[in-house]
Amino acid sequence: MHRNNDDVEHIKKEKHTMSATMNQARPCTISESIIQSCKEVKSMREGRTPKRSLNELFANIEKWSKEEEE
Repeated sequence: MHRNNDDVEHIKKEKHTMSATMNQARPCTISESIIQSCKEVKSMREGRTPKRSLNELFANIEKWSKEEEE
């Protein structure tokens, strides 16, 4: 199967992004991140923190990805 130039460029960009992501230091371990997420959910359920919707999450992810591109 023959790949066109767009496919090749997309693959190169994906590899570059993955490489850059792998080289970033983690601010915490995966288990620490999960524990923190659970604490946030508990706080939201108890009413101490405002609840966030899935749409807000997607909007934030989109915003963060645009900031990283700059």
